[in-house]
Amino acid sequence: MPVIRVNDQELEKFPNWSEINHYGINHLEVGQEVPLHYHSCNEYWIIISGRGICTTEGDTYEIGPGDLVLTKEGDEHSLIVTEKMTAVYIYGVLPPGGSIGYLYRDKTTEV
Repeated sequence: MPVIRVNDQELEKFPNWSEINHYGINHLEVGQEVPLHYHSCNEYWIIISGRGICTTEGDTYEIGPGDLVLTKEGDEHSLIVTEKMTAVYIYGVLPPGGSIGYLYRDKTTEV
């Protein structure tokens, strides 16, 4: 069983059987916004603390501690933080040619 460190996540360190290709921990301040974007894989957020309003595919949800947000590959989503938040995000399996990072419908750049 490998251990992957948050600051050392080369793709080849994840075993072939893993359904995860990348993850991270976000610490977000009140008023912070994550702009509307999508990914080339499924993404999952686990809210550890704090609150916010997320939008995915036009639906809006209030989210808080213990909530799991599931976003399908290609679905656009965003977040507005209403209470200082800590969240874990997990990327699912990347398809061939997929990339880690934000993708935008009106831009060709990634963040």
